[in-house]
Amino acid sequence: MKNTLSSMTVASAMLATAPLAAQATFSPVTPPATGAENVFIEQIGNENETRVEQENDGQTAEIRQDGTGNSAEITQEGDGGHIAVVSQTGDGNIVGLGQQGTGLASALVVQEGNGNTVLLSQNSQSSLTGANLAEVAQTGAANTLNLVQDGADNQARLIQSGDNNTLTATQINSGNRLEWVQNGSGLTDLEITQSGGAEALVIQSNGGGGG
Repeated sequence: MKNTLSSMTVASAMLATAPLAAQATFSPVTPPATGAENVFIEQIGNENETRVEQENDGQTAEIRQDGTGNSAEITQEGDGGHIAVVSQTGDGNIVGLGQQGTGLASALVVQEGNGNTVLLSQNSQSSLTGANLAEVAQTGAANTLNLVQDGADNQARLIQSGDNNTLTATQINSGNRLEWVQNGSGLTDLEITQSGGAEALVIQSNGGGGG
């Protein structure tokens, strides 16, 4: 239970933050807090599925699912001290999270609502500034987020609120960073790709809300 509280505290703090409204520059992503256990899983509800594969010691995977028909899969490979936290509330949500490489990859995924999908892949090629990192939050229904980070110090922080939003971001090499916030429903995917630097701050909003 201690692990669950630590991961949910981090997730709640992220969701409560106004990402870009009060800041002009990218706020660095920090690794999520987890317990000492290599794997911690808690599932509440019916027909939830979880799969965790870890190649080496020192890697932490923590999953909590509350609802019906949720699916979460974490794969961590390589020598890096990878960290992954997944928390899903609602029905029919899907998370596919893969981390590999020699550095810290990190990650945190929070989904609330129904039918949301997160596909996240990180390949940490260095421990530089925490390697890849990430943070994802989706609230609403039928949102899709696809993030690939390959290299070092890619960062990210992606938040969607509403329904039927699509988000694709690929970051390659190092020093990319990104913060993309969508608030509303059915917003267009910009499909950002960065290769070697190029910080990006993006907001899309049509005044909608998730439910």
